Amino acid sequence: MRPGRQPLNSYGWGFAWGGVVLFVGVVLLLDHMGVISAAGLWRFWPMILVLAGIVNLLDDCRRIWGVCLLVAGILLQLGQFGIVHVTWALLWPVMIIGIGVSLMWGSIKARRAGAASGEVSTGPGALNELAIFSGIEKRIMGKNFRGGRLVALFGGIEIDLWQAEMEGDEAVLQIDAIFGGVEIRVPDTWLVSSEGQGIFGGYSDSTHLRPPTDPAQQRKTLVIRGAAVFGGVEIRN
Repeated sequence: MRPGRQPLNSYGWGFAWGGVVLFVGVVLLLDHMGVISAAGLWRFWPMILVLAGIVNLLDDCRRIWGVCLLVAGILLQLGQFGIVHVTWALLWPVMIIGIGVSLMWGSIKARRAGAASGEVSTGPGALNELAIFSGIEKRIMGKNFRGGRLVALFGGIEIDLWQAEMEGDEAVLQIDAIFGGVEIRVPDTWLVSSEGQGIFGGYSDSTHLRPPTDPAQQRKTLVIRGAAVFGGVEIRN
């Protein structure tokens, strides 16, 4: 997502879940008033997963995850009707497979995007950190920051870029937090464009932009990609 472009999924999620909450509220109210009986309607709870899957399909970055939710919702709904026998013990491996495929697909897309735009994320000036059941803390003060890749697997990574300077106008940082956490501190002169996806996790961007001293100066943009799976990524100043 580039500056000035609103993701379709941001609108879809708000509208879809607003409709779900509205529907549940109306059903509970009518049930309390004795107009209808809501007991039989709870058999359709897997349709919430189907709706979540459809909304995710509208986002290019979440289509694989959307397919997994859609399939899980349909199977569970068929199970409610007794057509097929589906248990959570069967669905968990499917969900894990979906998470793995989603991570691999996101990595492939990031590599293709980097190759197409000439972005370089290896070598001098690039981060390449892997924390597995461990923690990493680094302060970057170089003048040629060019992005890179961070992976936190059951671990944590803290990167301080406050005093760093970007080599070009844009840098891409691939961040994957799997049962772990990553915290990035960036200068308040950088514009952050977050394209990461959360799978039972989330990305938090609490940065703010300082007004430029020179209006003609090109802003530096840090593009954040990757996935947070049962983990979290926080970008702040």
